Amino acid sequence: MNTEKTGEFIAELRKEKQLTQSQLAVAIHVSDKAISRWETGRGLPDIDNLEALSDYLDISIAELIRGEKIREPVSREEMQAITSDGLSLTKVFLEKRKHINTLLGFVLGSIIIVIAVIHMMSPIYIKDPGEALTIEELSDGRIVAVLDEKVSGYDLEKHKDPDSDRQLVFMGCYKTRWDQLTGKSSEMLVSLGDKDSVDEVYYYPTDEEDILIYGDTGITESGGVMTLPRLVYNYWLMIGIILSAAGLIAYAACRKKYYADRLLKAALVPVAFTVSIPLCLFGKFDEVYNATYYLTGILLLTAALYIVFRLIMLVKKAHALGE
Repeated sequence: MNTEKTGEFIAELRKEKQLTQSQLAVAIHVSDKAISRWETGRGLPDIDNLEALSDYLDISIAELIRGEKIREPVSREEMQAITSDGLSLTKVFLEKRKHINTLLGFVLGSIIIVIAVIHMMSPIYIKDPGEALTIEELSDGRIVAVLDEKVSGYDLEKHKDPDSDRQLVFMGCYKTRWDQLTGKSSEMLVSLGDKDSVDEVYYYPTDEEDILIYGDTGITESGGVMTLPRLVYNYWLMIGIILSAAGLIAYAACRKKYYADRLLKAALVPVAFTVSIPLCLFGKFDEVYNATYYLTGILLLTAALYIVFRLIMLVKKAHALGE
C-alpha cells in the first residue's frame, strides 16, 4: 500500500467535496492532525476510520487502499494486493488495539486491587462497647481497657472538661474485614491512666451520645461528646445523581451516534456509582464512621455494576445487529 498515493487521493477527494481538513475531521470524528497525517502520507486510517472515510467520500475501501478510483474490472493480482493490504491494516490495527486493551486492563485491574486492599484493611467501628472492651482497675491503681480478641484496633483521645475540670477519656474500637477473614485474634490491654488522671471514660461511636463506661454518671455537665453519624455519603449520592443526570441528558441531546455512544459509556460510571451507594449503605446510617471503608466498598460495587451495564449494552447491540 502506497501511503503517499493514498494520502494524495484522500486530499483530492476532500477538495472535490469542498471540505477543509477540520470539516472532514468533524464529519468522521477524528482530529485535524489525523487528517493531515493521512494526506501527507505520514500515517494511515485504521479499520474503523477507513470505513467512515470511504462512506463520507463516497468511494469503496478498496479504492482508498489502492489510492485511486477503480473504473475497470480489477485483475486477480490487483485484487489479491488490495486484499493483502487490507489484511495488513487489520492486523496492525488489531495488534494496536490489543496492546491498548492490555494496558488499560492492567491499570484498571491494579486500581481495583488497591481499592480492594484498602477496603479490607479499613476500620469498621464496633457500636456496642460490650462487644469491644471491658474497663478494669488494677491493684497498682492503673485503669486499663481489655479489648476483645476480635478487635483489630482502637482510637484513644483524652480531654479536660472545661466546666468540671475533670479528665475525660474517649475510646472507640474497630475491626477489619481482613482480620475477620484471616481469623487473626489477639487480646489487647490498653492503659488509660491511673485513678488520679482519669475521671470518666466514654465509648464511641454510638447511635446518639457517647456511652459512659467508667466514672460517676452525671457528674460531668456535658454528659460526654455527641458523636454524630457521618453524613458524607449524602454528598456522594448528590454528586452521583448530578453527574448521572448530566451524562444522560447529554446522551439524549446528542444527535451524532459516535459521540452519543461514548457519552452513554461515560454516563454509566456515575449511574453505577449512584446505584451502589444505597446498596452499600441501606440501613447503616449510624455505622458510617469510617468513610474510607464504605467508599472503597461502593467503588468496588460500582466497577461490578459498570461491567454488568456494559455487558447489557453489548448484548443489546448484538441482538440489534442480528435482526
